[in-house]
Amino acid sequence: MTKLRTLGFMTAFVATLAVSPALADGHSGYSAKSLAELEFFPIGDLPIQIAVLWGNPQEGPSAVMMKFPPNFPGGMHTHTYAYHAVVVSGASKHWGNDETEAAAALQMPGDYWFQEAGQKHQDSFPTDEETILYLQFEGPIDTMFVE
Repeated sequence: MTKLRTLGFMTAFVATLAVSPALADGHSGYSAKSLAELEFFPIGDLPIQIAVLWGNPQEGPSAVMMKFPPNFPGGMHTHTYAYHAVVVSGASKHWGNDETEAAAALQMPGDYWFQEAGQKHQDSFPTDEETILYLQFEGPIDTMFVE
């Protein structure tokens, strides 16, 4: 993958957030929404959708839900900041640069992982159903695809 693809992803991501409804400033107090009430928006031309739960993913820590289509292969990438993830529905695989998809465990609803900042990793969604992940980033969300 190239820096151009990274730029395209980030441009699409920022544009998506710009048209999203007002983002929460933080996560103090109490708020609640069912999964069915969340407003998901496409990320540019990618087949991925995002719903912001709290924070501003362009500026700092935030939590989002992301939808991935069935059998989506993903791509090796890194992030500037660490994140936590939980499978909400569907199934995913998550592995590092020195691992293989075949060796990665199939993660099901309720399964969790933590991804350190700057480490190359990949995700795939190798089933015939849509997958939704809860992601909590420790800083602005960025994605740099690597070859």
